[in-house]
Amino acid sequence: MENNKPTEEQLANAEDLVAKAKVNKNSIIGVSIAIVVVIVGLLAWFLIRQEGSRKADEAIGRADIELNDSIATQLYEAAATSGYSSGNRAKAEMGIRLYQEGKYAEAAEYLSDCSLDDNIAAAGVATLEGDCYVNLDQYDKAISCYRTAESRADGNPAIVPFILVKEANVFRAQENYGAEAEAYRKIIDKFPNYSAGQVDIRTLYNRALTQSRQ
Repeated sequence: MENNKPTEEQLANAEDLVAKAKVNKNSIIGVSIAIVVVIVGLLAWFLIRQEGSRKADEAIGRADIELNDSIATQLYEAAATSGYSSGNRAKAEMGIRLYQEGKYAEAAEYLSDCSLDDNIAAAGVATLEGDCYVNLDQYDKAISCYRTAESRADGNPAIVPFILVKEANVFRAQENYGAEAEAYRKIIDKFPNYSAGQVDIRTLYNRALTQSRQ
């Protein structure tokens, strides 16, 4: 049986992307754009290698190879209510496509209804759902999704720290500096080698901790 888990190279590429996460309120939506690239990279192996699903669902099989984006979207939309495996594949695809179109509420609906067995893929879907809510200014829902994603990622060092940075960004936007500091504290304790671009995580932690005490 073929091993469908992400390769070290895929995870390294994801790490390179997520390390570019910014740390101020204005960047929250910008970071949301970057996650689409990460999710596409991490979900690709899951979505396109399900040969059984393609054979079982003609609409998804056609959508996978359709060059016309509009037609492909219509096919995925039609397939979203099909069988368990195929339907969830289509929901994930629809969520990504609608997010890229800026239709965040619609994307969130598909993503929240998408159930994937693979933990990495499920973490990606939950993270993107959280990004949808960030764009909708529904920060509490975003945090809930990020925490679900964190749980599903099961300690993956290429995914969990990035999710925690996103949580910290949202808490900062809410001026909840104690929770922001706690998110950074988790990174420091569990992922000491993680780097958020040019900014030191411990510096961000100390800033949030100081503001929480004021």
